[in-house]
Amino acid sequence: MMDPTLDYISRYLLEEEIEELNINAHKDEAALQDIEKPFYEILGQKYPPTPNEQLVCSSQLESDLSSSSSSSLKSESSNNDTLVGSLPVMEFHKGIEEGMKFLPTINNLATDCKEKIISADPSEVKYENSAWYKLAEKDDFGMMSRPRSRKYSIGRDLDILEGRNSKISMVDSEEPVRDDVYDEVLLDHGDHWLKGEIWSLREALQLEASSGVRKEIQGDHELYTLLIHCSEAVAIYDQQRARELLNKIRIKSSPDGNGIQRLACVLADALEARLAGVGSEYFRRLIAKRVKFPYTYFLKGYHMFIRAVPLIRVYLCFSNRNILNVTRNARKVHVIDLGTKLGFQWPSLIQAISKREAGPPKLRITCIDLPEPGFHPAKRIENVGQRLREYARSFNVPFEYKGIASQWESIHIEELTINDDEVVIVSSLSGLSRVKDETFSMDSPRDRVLQLVRQIRPQIFIQAEPNRSYSSFFPTRFRQVLSTYAACYDLVDSTIPRKDKERKLLENVYFVPAIINSVACEGSDLKEKPETLKQWQRRNLRACLI
Repeated sequence: MMDPTLDYISRYLLEEEIEELNINAHKDEAALQDIEKPFYEILGQKYPPTPNEQLVCSSQLESDLSSSSSSSLKSESSNNDTLVGSLPVMEFHKGIEEGMKFLPTINNLATDCKEKIISADPSEVKYENSAWYKLAEKDDFGMMSRPRSRKYSIGRDLDILEGRNSKISMVDSEEPVRDDVYDEVLLDHGDHWLKGEIWSLREALQLEASSGVRKEIQGDHELYTLLIHCSEAVAIYDQQRARELLNKIRIKSSPDGNGIQRLACVLADALEARLAGVGSEYFRRLIAKRVKFPYTYFLKGYHMFIRAVPLIRVYLCFSNRNILNVTRNARKVHVIDLGTKLGFQWPSLIQAISKREAGPPKLRITCIDLPEPGFHPAKRIENVGQRLREYARSFNVPFEYKGIASQWESIHIEELTINDDEVVIVSSLSGLSRVKDETFSMDSPRDRVLQLVRQIRPQIFIQAEPNRSYSSFFPTRFRQVLSTYAACYDLVDSTIPRKDKERKLLENVYFVPAIINSVACEGSDLKEKPETLKQWQRRNLRACLI
């Protein structure tokens, strides 16, 4: 006796096969009609009506003859049953025709996929017309390169793409551990050097202004309005309205224009990726490409940052001076860096410690950061350690380094190997904002990290976080992102020449990924969730750090 479950499955599969045969037969019949009609016209004959047309005509006649005999009612009933049986197929094809109106043609997709690809060089990053096309890089995006059928779903294709991106081959580049460029950027050369750098930027700005390159273009206020209206259309998935607004935004924006025009290019890409439902994949591909960038690209962007924007410079001076004051008489110093990024802060600290009158102490630095995608998740942290060891050797500072690539909330105090005779300092530069909060887990990972800091019992805890907050409601969050980064782009535009390549590096390294993530992604894919000063004070108070 057959199992009822197997019987049901076999009947279900049989119905699918019959449906496919009906659809294919309908397509073949339509193709045959297109071929036969011209020959009937040449012979002067009228092409016979199709069965579907006969069904429609008979149903109309039978509806008018509602008072006919019982035999006609039976005929009407049988014909209606036939018509109703054919309606799902007709509605199916009608739905396909309506849906195809919102999709670009295959020819346009094939052409744009070859031309619109994210550049691997951040200094040559171009703002293309479509974030969707940026994802369609040859065969990487299966939904475009593979014919659609029931065997392949969107979720499966995205999973395949994510798996490929998580296995990026990391090729060791021939980067120097230390050279004159590193020394110029990472070491402290005094106020005279910084003033010279600032004056060189001002002279370049004056020259650019006199040449007419910085001619202001009217319509910035209209661009703000278009961006806000477009975000509202994307929030409710009004595709037609959103695409109309995106086209207007791209006409008024420019990658080489003023601050709001450059910001609009990035926001338009993020909005289009969100509208297409590929925001998370767009961000993951962007981060995966960043792994391939050599250290010097980030160094150049950082160099421009400290020359033009005083915020990072102020934090570094404040942090290093507090560390030097606390460790004035210490013989062993242990610095735990949460979110080390590229370790730009520590060469200047090693330089300052080496000048201590009583001699340099033994310095231990433990750098903690998130693992990078690829086969070597701790490669970036290991490279930071090699450079710091070289600086410590050149300044004759006893040095020990440890790098940990892990989620911060999963780290235990035993992994840090803290000794009783050490002066411990914990430093975090804009790192805790990337740790998830209680909206993602009842046991807040952010609070667990602060509890870890409490267990460490540092002599001093230096925390620097952006004083802003992003809403979980997308339209509100978009306005907050627009306001925040409009100020950032305006600051950069006021201090750096627009044609400067390092200006492009600065924006593409430090601004663009954060904007893309905050606008195009949602839910657990949001990497940054900043909080205000009062919110951080409450968290630190709960963790007994105040």
